[in-house]
Amino acid sequence: MWCHLLVLSLLVCGSHASNFLSTVMIYDPSGNNTVVVRSKMTYQNQCPGSFWTCQSKNCTEGASRAVATIDTNGTCQNDVETYYDVTQTSKLVLRLSAPVVLQWWINVTNNVTEVVAVAHAHTWTRSDTGRANASPRSNVLPVLRVASNCQRNVTLPTFDPDGDVVRCRYQNATSVLKLSADCNMFFVPSIDIAEGAYAVQVLMEDFPRQNITLAYGNGSENLTSEDPLSQIPVQFVLIVGPRLTSCVDGESLPLFWPSTPANGDHLFASVNQTLIIRLSFIAPSIQSLRLLFSGPLDMTDRRNSELVWTPTEKDLGLSHPVCFVLQTVDFEVITRHSEMRCVIVTVHPVVVTVTARLQSTFRLSADQIDVAQLKADLVLRGLPSDTTLKLVSFNETATQSSIVP
Repeated sequence: MWCHLLVLSLLVCGSHASNFLSTVMIYDPSGNNTVVVRSKMTYQNQCPGSFWTCQSKNCTEGASRAVATIDTNGTCQNDVETYYDVTQTSKLVLRLSAPVVLQWWINVTNNVTEVVAVAHAHTWTRSDTGRANASPRSNVLPVLRVASNCQRNVTLPTFDPDGDVVRCRYQNATSVLKLSADCNMFFVPSIDIAEGAYAVQVLMEDFPRQNITLAYGNGSENLTSEDPLSQIPVQFVLIVGPRLTSCVDGESLPLFWPSTPANGDHLFASVNQTLIIRLSFIAPSIQSLRLLFSGPLDMTDRRNSELVWTPTEKDLGLSHPVCFVLQTVDFEVITRHSEMRCVIVTVHPVVVTVTARLQSTFRLSADQIDVAQLKADLVLRGLPSDTTLKLVSFNETATQSSIVP
């Protein structure tokens, strides 16, 4: 859930109600020839009944659930979950819709006005996995802030449940961020970039690692490694703010300490067991500090230092992207953001943490431990082969005895 969102007042009177801030969506096969689409849409000063309309032939919309959350600043997030019957549809095409008066971005510097967000999804069974395709997991905060004189990287999460290659490209090019194919975006200060808000519109696609066949009944379609299996929109607002006296994190900008999960970390959770993601940071002299995050709908934060979430049965087997930033307001009432970090949380039936002691004739570091080989040895000793083994911490302890070869 996107919480505590502070948005700079950017609205200017005009002929349209300019309210749109962001959208991101993912989809998964759900069995019985159905696809479930989960999406987030954020608006400023309005809470419309936005939804995705099916543009495909023979597409049938099934059960749907929408939850609207309004924060103290009037910003509304719509979380929507919808099932589609794709029995006779080889490719699902969805378009974001809302009441006409709300289909406009907030006033932005790069002259983007109308909201255009379209998703594509192949729905037939893949020959390499034996199931229908699932989209990449992605997420982003509705609004991100950078200082006009400081370089900043914005990396979108790109975890793909099928192990596909994930690439990004712009829907409409923006001069404010440089985008690489691996979904990394870079803000590089330039005299050509004016302060203000910019609409960022990215298309994320997944590609099979080898040529595959999609099949359903008597029909089939061949895809190469250059043919996208799905295309999902990731859209948000980037605000270029005033110059800073220092671009060093921890001086003028808030800084996450190393004990905070790193960007791209893969975390694991269990059904009905509370997951706590602990964050540590330093911040310069400030008037206020808030943790902003985007994750599962019922995720909450505690004391601006912990993200708390308890998965349920409906989350079993799913991977949720969670993104977070620190927001500070200084005594000159200038709002600043830390870097955005994103992690993937995968929900398993059971997660068990064990402590193991390894003996070695030489000093070991965490990156020298071959987890795959360790798992293979444990499987020979009775560990179920479908167990996921992950090294979560490592401490070296010296012993008094020596090991004789």
